[in-house]
Amino acid sequence: MDSALTQENIKQAIETARRVWRLPRAVIPIYGTTFVDTLGYTLMIPLLPIVAQRYGASDVMVGALLSIPAFCSMIVAPIWGKLSDRFGRKVVIISGQCLSLAGYLLLALSHSLLLIFLSRVISGCGGGSLGSVASYIADVTKEDQRDEAYAIYGAVFGMAFVVGPVTSGMLAHNGVAIPFFVAAGLEVLNIVFTIRFVPQRRVARATTGLRSFLEAVKAPGVRRVLIRQFLFIFGVVCFLANFALYLQHILRNDAPKAGWLLGLAGLVGGIVLLVGVAPLARLIGRRRVAQIGFLFALAAYVLLLTVNNVFTFFFVLVLWAIGSAMVEPTLTAALSQRADERERGAIMGLGDSINSLAIILGPAAGSAIVGANARLLGILPAVASVAALLMGHED
Repeated sequence: MDSALTQENIKQAIETARRVWRLPRAVIPIYGTTFVDTLGYTLMIPLLPIVAQRYGASDVMVGALLSIPAFCSMIVAPIWGKLSDRFGRKVVIISGQCLSLAGYLLLALSHSLLLIFLSRVISGCGGGSLGSVASYIADVTKEDQRDEAYAIYGAVFGMAFVVGPVTSGMLAHNGVAIPFFVAAGLEVLNIVFTIRFVPQRRVARATTGLRSFLEAVKAPGVRRVLIRQFLFIFGVVCFLANFALYLQHILRNDAPKAGWLLGLAGLVGGIVLLVGVAPLARLIGRRRVAQIGFLFALAAYVLLLTVNNVFTFFFVLVLWAIGSAMVEPTLTAALSQRADERERGAIMGLGDSINSLAIILGPAAGSAIVGANARLLGILPAVASVAALLMGHED
């Protein structure tokens, strides 16, 4: 039986590889730009508090520095999306990259807290164009290819979140500004790469206005996916943004070891994204895959109550990574499918905006819980997962 199971797994892996190989070549450069864009952003994460504290910033101000890009992205993402519907995805993606470049350079050259804040505002506005990237993938793929396409997109995004902070820590030994200059250099390469290799995908010119956009958002299928997406991201960032505090309170001396285990759990999630999500979606449907993913995540959040050593924590992380890998690409693919083609960029941009709102609210909510009782960190994410599960039964 084990031999038969292994052969079946090999067959599934080969079939997945074939389906990935048959994806349109137009998605390859967009994966490259996504990785470099995200890598440039994640290089900033470990260093911003250090830079801000040099200028006497309070903890609240440091928190604001980390939240400002998400807030700006939340505001501008639907605008970027609507512009991409009118003028094409490529011009919007490049415009966002140019703003990100300006933000990185200003951050590297900043000599005051005001300039640091301004650099984060500019970078956040540039990051708001990610909805156009998600729309581009939907534009160039067929319906039966999107599960693979968005699974790889999620894996690329997650890889950058692992590589960025580690690289930043290595580069910072040569000066705090060095990673920022490196991020700027990467963005320059990214802009050149996008101009040279990303084909223009001009959708039918959208002549619709605000009313048609609101009607598209109100469509039950679209609205439900957007709400579930918010609940998912809220739970993820509520946990991730505060897991270091959780470990400090619960595991104490074991916390550094568990930090490395987070990377291993991320690797597990990446493998699930690449070889597991798309075959499951074809076999049982996206809705069921998302439901199973929410169940895995719910189990992980509840089990945070029981963690008492690094091994238990690793088991929880693996459950959480598998669940997150199953939910994210399936919701994104479902949103791209249900959005009116004329409003796809605006709808995907709104989805990005909703993600940003969750990124703003989640960390603060989690911090308040950890301050009261660290073991309860998983309570709000668990409630969000239950709500998303109940909504999923209506699909």
